[in-house]
Amino acid sequence: WHSHSCNLQFVYVLKGWLRFEYEGVGEFLMKKGDCFVQPPNIVHREIAHSKNMELIEIVAPADFGTRDEPAANGKSAKKAASKAPPRAAAKKLAKKAR
Repeated sequence: WHSHSCNLQFVYVLKGWLRFEYEGVGEFLMKKGDCFVQPPNIVHREIAHSKNMELIEIVAPADFGTRDEPAANGKSAKKAASKAPPRAAAKKLAKKAR
């Protein structure tokens, strides 16, 4: 579990797939062609990724910090897996970050 102190984090998956979990939101599978904006300071973790995974990540500022974080109350974050399309996932994450 970790978070990033940045103003913007945009990710576009070029190849393969990766699975993230966001504290209090759940798990999301991102695959080739998916893109998402990760809300600043949201606590998250990468669960797994394919061997051929490639992505483009744009972060501002470029010299952002990363903090190790325990999940809420030291417990695992909510594990409600979502099959929502990336746009719906991004809206859900943005709502959580407000």
